[in-house]
Amino acid sequence: MKFKEWNEIAELVGIAAIVASLVFVGLQMRQDHVFARSELGAGSFESLASLRQEMTGSEFAAVYAKMLEQPEQLTTTEQLQVNAYLDAAKFLIIRECYLLQRGIFEECTVFVRDYGSYFFGSKYAQAWWRLQSPQNLTFLYDWVDDEITSIDPEYNLKELRAIQEGH
Repeated sequence: MKFKEWNEIAELVGIAAIVASLVFVGLQMRQDHVFARSELGAGSFESLASLRQEMTGSEFAAVYAKMLEQPEQLTTTEQLQVNAYLDAAKFLIIRECYLLQRGIFEECTVFVRDYGSYFFGSKYAQAWWRLQSPQNLTFLYDWVDDEITSIDPEYNLKELRAIQEGH
């Protein structure tokens, strides 16, 4: 074989190696993306579980129950506690919607539609949300505000009563 033929073979092998490495890098990036999405999902549900667990702490459970049953009787300190809790729920929704806007993670809808009533299913929480929205949350989707404001303000109490009655 002549030098020219060897040169052409070497070029073909080099091109094949470049194509193979690009395919490998693409597959690796896709796998990293899938892993990152699963990590984000785990973090989201961990945050949700933490918020729900916070509600059961001995001190806060009493404050939360008072917010559900007699919101007009909340002290300023208790209001600050409940407001911080609702802020955490709002920031979780903001995080999920931000990730949705970026096309990274698509759980915003799940959090708002499936779990929003746990956080905003009371008169107090609905009033609190109206003060947050829309001026402070203009970057969120309009449907988030629609979903939250359409939650039954008696949802939490009705759910608790249904459990008590065995329904």
